[in-house]
Amino acid sequence: MSFLPEDDHDFLREKELEHRLETEQLPDGQIRRGIVFPKFEFEGNLHADDNGKLSSCNCCELMILIPTGYATTKLDSFYTSPRLKRTDATEPDRANGNNTIFSRPWQFWSRHLTDAEWRVGVDGLQTYLQYVRAELRKA
Repeated sequence: MSFLPEDDHDFLREKELEHRLETEQLPDGQIRRGIVFPKFEFEGNLHADDNGKLSSCNCCELMILIPTGYATTKLDSFYTSPRLKRTDATEPDRANGNNTIFSRPWQFWSRHLTDAEWRVGVDGLQTYLQYVRAELRKA
């Protein structure tokens, strides 16, 4: 099962990034595909929310859905687990959604690159992970 371009596979191998590819069939028959990074490290001031108790966090599980037509179709938004909050216990901007995907809950981070920000033939998983890290750092 591979739905990633060879450039992404090469990047994942070279960086030895732990990941798994996930698929699930939706009720309408469509197939949802994603990549999960179980130990995604980031910088910033976010905290893991464990039933209202916040603890400092610089690692989470990250999931990115892979759209049909990727990599000519841009990646869009991302998901984290555990739920991440700011130091003051508020939700980061546009990160207050909850979604169940691949049979488990995820915090939805609504982030959308413009067509000008996604360079077909240049951008891929490597550049998108840099974008995700920057968004988590800003949050």
